[in-house]
Amino acid sequence: MHSSNLSSGLTALSNMRGILLNRTVFAVNRRQFLASYVRFHAIPESSSEPTSSSSSSSSSAAAAELPMEHKLSNKELRERAIAEALAREEAALQKQKEIVLMTQRSQELIDTLNKTPTVLINERIAKLNEDLSGLPGDKVKQLDEDLKEYILANMKLTEELSKNRPWYSKEDAKKTDSSASEDAGPGESSSSSVTSQYSSQYPNLRPTPEYKNYSEYELYIRQLNYLRTTASLGSKMKHVYKPERDTHTPTNISKTTISTLLAAGCHFGQSVASFRPSFQPFVYGTYNGVHVIDLNKTLEQLQLACKVIEGVSEKGGSILFVGTHKNWSIRESLIAAANRSRGYYVSKRWIPGTITNYVEVTKQILDPFQKQQIDMADEVISTGKEHNLIIKPDLVVLLNPVENRNCIKECLAACIPTIGLCDSDMEPSLLTYPIPCNDDGVRSVNLMLGVMSKAAETGLNRRLGVVKQLRDEENRRREKQQNAIEAADEEF
Repeated sequence: MHSSNLSSGLTALSNMRGILLNRTVFAVNRRQFLASYVRFHAIPESSSEPTSSSSSSSSSAAAAELPMEHKLSNKELRERAIAEALAREEAALQKQKEIVLMTQRSQELIDTLNKTPTVLINERIAKLNEDLSGLPGDKVKQLDEDLKEYILANMKLTEELSKNRPWYSKEDAKKTDSSASEDAGPGESSSSSVTSQYSSQYPNLRPTPEYKNYSEYELYIRQLNYLRTTASLGSKMKHVYKPERDTHTPTNISKTTISTLLAAGCHFGQSVASFRPSFQPFVYGTYNGVHVIDLNKTLEQLQLACKVIEGVSEKGGSILFVGTHKNWSIRESLIAAANRSRGYYVSKRWIPGTITNYVEVTKQILDPFQKQQIDMADEVISTGKEHNLIIKPDLVVLLNPVENRNCIKECLAACIPTIGLCDSDMEPSLLTYPIPCNDDGVRSVNLMLGVMSKAAETGLNRRLGVVKQLRDEENRRREKQQNAIEAADEEF
C-alpha cells in the first residue's frame, strides 16, 4: 500500500518537472526572438557608431538568420501594400474604360450600319470579302467558327432577333423553340409576337430593356405608330348617314332591323291632337306630346308589304309609286325605285280620274306610240291606238297617303290593293297594307322606298330568270324538232 503511493507520487513529480522544463524552454526562445527583433529595428544598417566586435558579429549573425519579412520596416510594408492596391485599382479602371470604349465603338458601328444605304452596304461587304480572300482559307474558317461560338455563348438574343443574324440556322431554331416552349409563359408569348412584328419589318432594331429609355429608332417607330393611329382622327367620317345610299344602294328586307328603322327616325309620329283612334294598335307610347310608333309592328308590316310587292313583280304585275313630296331627295329616290322595279311613278300631282276616268284623262296623250303592250320579259310586243283599253296598275304604293286621298278613293273604287306609309294622323283602314311609319321624314321615306323597291327588283329578276329558262327550253325543243325533221328528210 505504501509502495504504490510512493510510486504514484514519484510519477506526478516527474510529470510536473517536464512541464516546467518545457515552459522554461519556451520562455527562453521567446526572449531570444524579442531581443533579436529589438536589435534589428534599433540598430540601422549604415550605423557609424562604434560597436564591439562581439555585439556586431552576434547582431549580423542574428539578422542573417531572420527571414525577409523581418528585414523590412513597418513603413515599407505599408507602402508596398498601398502600391499593390493602387496598381490593382488602376488595372480595374483601365479594363472598365476599355470596355466602355469598345461598347461605344460598337454602337457607333451599328448606327453607321443602320444608316448606310443598301448600295453602300453591298460595296462594304464586297470590300470585306476582298480583304478576307487575301487570308488563308483555314484561318478564315477558324475565325468564323470562333466568332460563332463566342456569339452563341455570350449573346443572349431572343428567337426573333436571332433570326435576323447571319449565324442563324434551322437546327438552332429547333433547339430554341423546344427550350422556349418549356420556359415561356402567356405574357412572354404576347411580347415575343410584338417583337417579331417589328423585327421582321426592321431587322436592325434592337429593343432596349425596360429600365432604360427608348432609343432613337424606337422613338421613330412609336412616332410612326402614333401617326398611323391618330393622325387621321377627325379627317374621315365613318358611320354617317348619306342619302344617296338609300337611293342607289338600298338595303334588303332581310338586312333591315329595328335599329335600322330607329336610326332612320321611323318611330316619330304626329302630335297627340291629330291622333286617329284606329292607329292605336301601332302606338308604343307618347313623349312630349308626340306619339311614338312601335317599330316591331313597323318591321312586321314592312315584311308583309315586301312579300306582296315581290309576288306582284314576279307575276308580271305593274306597280305604281305615288309620292308628291316637294323634297328633291324623295323625288330622286322615287324615280330610282320605279326604274329599279320597272314600274311607274307619280311625283308631282295626282290627276283626279287617272284610274276611274282613264279615257278622258288619256285623251291628252297625242302620241299613239306611247301606248305599248309588253310581254312577261318586259319586251314591247306592239304599239298603236288599237290598245285603247283601260289600264289599271296591279299595286299602288303611296308615300304620303294623307295628301293623296283621291288616289286612295280611286284605288278602292277600282279594287286595286294599296300599300302606304301610315302615320298617326292617317286612317289605316283605308289602306290594304298599312305600314306604320313616319311619312314626313326624308330619311325614313327613302329607307322604306328603297327596301320596297329592292323587293320588287328581287321578284323581277326571278321572273326574268324563269322566262329565260323557258325560252331556252323552247329553243332546245325547236332545235331538236328541226333536227328530227331534217333527219327524216334525208332518209327519204
